[in-house]
Amino acid sequence: MLGKIAFALVVSLASNAAQLNQADAVWQAEVQTEPQGAVVQAPAPEALFDRLPYKDWRLVGGAAKFELLPPADGGVGPTLVGRGPIERNGFLVSPRTLGNFRLVVDVRLGSASNPKGEKMNSGIQIRSGEKGGSIAGLQVEVDPTPRRWSGGIYDERGRLWLAPLRDNEPAQAAFKLGEWNTYEIECDGPRIRTRVNGVPCAEWFDGIVDGVLAFQVHGGPECEVAFRAPTIQEFGRHAWRAMTASAAASSGERVAWSSVIASSAEGVRLDVTGTGRVELLDEAGKSMASFDFAPRAVVRDSKGEQRPANDLERARAQRIEVLWKDFARVDGPDGSVLLDGAKMSALALPALPTQVRVIGADATVAKPEELVDASR
Repeated sequence: MLGKIAFALVVSLASNAAQLNQADAVWQAEVQTEPQGAVVQAPAPEALFDRLPYKDWRLVGGAAKFELLPPADGGVGPTLVGRGPIERNGFLVSPRTLGNFRLVVDVRLGSASNPKGEKMNSGIQIRSGEKGGSIAGLQVEVDPTPRRWSGGIYDERGRLWLAPLRDNEPAQAAFKLGEWNTYEIECDGPRIRTRVNGVPCAEWFDGIVDGVLAFQVHGGPECEVAFRAPTIQEFGRHAWRAMTASAAASSGERVAWSSVIASSAEGVRLDVTGTGRVELLDEAGKSMASFDFAPRAVVRDSKGEQRPANDLERARAQRIEVLWKDFARVDGPDGSVLLDGAKMSALALPALPTQVRVIGADATVAKPEELVDASR
């Protein structure tokens, strides 16, 4: 754990697989429903390489060999094939960033000498960026190993596993070795959801809300991966905007900072120091959810090992992100609370929050922002 943080909000949830199965209707609908109940017509799917022409994509990282093959007899779209061997991961990267979208693509790992793709690995980068001559960011995994975490969400060159499939047996069984597997990836505001062959796999809430799309060929002695007939629907994008301090009703304790939350917002984030409590308030000024923070007690070194934080590290600000997509959801969490990018708790909201405040004798707040739909 990156810091000591206790949450007054305790949510009892069913397994991730059950939650996502119950939410199946959302994936099948041709409309996008906002938390306030407004319905927005979703755009029709487009061939990915028509919307983002293949000639404009570029190779980053290892020198993987990519080629776009025309549809085979009776095929429904072109197939992107990426091959190794390469010493380090190679990526074919989109010519621009994307915000909110739904990507559907058939994926198959395997070569003539290894038709089931055993010991190979690949992934689809979403909301990513270039870092140190490679690509870093969120990745939807293609994992044929006995672990079977295809469809899980990983942070390449960052936080590592965010939404593994450790306890999700239906999702683990969804990916078929040596066969075409249909991936569905939905990025909508702070929420990311994945499916493989119609089976819900992962749901993750994150403060990263845009970035490039990329197809990965994993570094190593052998890798061959094919992405067939990819289609995409884009529906705007979200952005973080600064919040302005405003007066808030006091609980009798020191209010270090407070602000009104826009009715259309889907998250708030704050850099905090000291010891205190973040509260989300309803229209009547009543606390709907609260979570405590304190200076970080431990940090991780370059090898990922934990050690006690020194005085400088304890004084350094921590980022709290409170993210939501729904309220009063009955089939799973409305959102998540992250501390320095790590999930600390699921979030349940009886209604949309209208105000946020930070309470604490020595608490300070910097860079307060709210997440809004920038395409409105």
